[in-house]
Amino acid sequence: MPLIEAIQWRTPNEDELARRFPEVSLRYGSQLTVLENQWGVFFRDGKALDIFEAGRHTINSKNIPVLIDIVQGLGIIGDIFECEVIFVNKSQIRVNFGGKAYSAPSGQLQYQAEIKFFGYMILKVENPRLFVTEFFGNRQASDAEDVSRFLRGFVLQRVIDAFADNDIFSLVRNLNEITDKILSPINDDAKEIGIKVLETLLEGVDIPEEARRFASGMGQQAMAMQYTKETAQVLPDGGGGAAGAGLGAGLGIALGQNMMNASNQATPQKVVICPSCGSENSQGNKFCGKCGADMSPKKTVVCRNCGSQVLEGNKFCGSCGKPMITEYTCVKCGAKNPLDNKFCKECGEKLS
Repeated sequence: MPLIEAIQWRTPNEDELARRFPEVSLRYGSQLTVLENQWGVFFRDGKALDIFEAGRHTINSKNIPVLIDIVQGLGIIGDIFECEVIFVNKSQIRVNFGGKAYSAPSGQLQYQAEIKFFGYMILKVENPRLFVTEFFGNRQASDAEDVSRFLRGFVLQRVIDAFADNDIFSLVRNLNEITDKILSPINDDAKEIGIKVLETLLEGVDIPEEARRFASGMGQQAMAMQYTKETAQVLPDGGGGAAGAGLGAGLGIALGQNMMNASNQATPQKVVICPSCGSENSQGNKFCGKCGADMSPKKTVVCRNCGSQVLEGNKFCGSCGKPMITEYTCVKCGAKNPLDNKFCKECGEKLS
């Protein structure tokens, strides 16, 4: 590991909250330069240690007391020590987010609407020690993109959960109140990870026209009439031309009327919405009856931190926010190992 005489974050990007300089060897007399809009944080063993404000700092035993205590506690004696330096941006950062959510099941048909949304939040780091410990220690972020990805997921999960708690009737009638309620607690939650949210705004919420019609009070009747029309089209003519068509239409009307009358008397068959075309399908269908899209449940994996089921491929757990570990890195040689390995495939070191 090369010995560093001077270290500085010279050209931070506008949207970059932090820059990590890993595996740094410093000694007494090394220079640390922190710009006016930055903090410099010494980091080792998953913990934020000594923090430096703006200025040029010559490293000595007096300005890194926490790091010195840890190094000496490990039995390392001398004027050269290893750590990481993480520079934290004090400036305000804009983080854009967007995604889709599903409303709570509505009505006898258990209708769920797909709702698209997008927005942004303006934030800044308020507590550099807590921020570095949470992101680079507890959440094992490796760079600024990992931090931004988590922050987007941090907001997305709260929006998705809030929409899932409201059926389409509530969303259409009280959208502004619901979105305000979603956004108001975000700053309080962010403080727990060292961040202050200055502004959060949902710039757009797209509720499909089909969902608005469903919520208008005539939705179920309209769906029954549509069912009537489709039934009349598929019933056989019966060899009677117009008479057969009339029979089909009559049966369709009867079926549609029965469907409407039974909606308040019997428990209907549960339906799910096709994620591809939005059509309703009977629960348990493997493929959409209209467009043929795959309706099978998505594969999930278990979060090793909280035990929640997480969609395969997600990088963070939606319940606890911890990163989804997909492989172990050997602390001895740095080799990547599958989660099932108990010992490193390269050097034989036991994997914790």
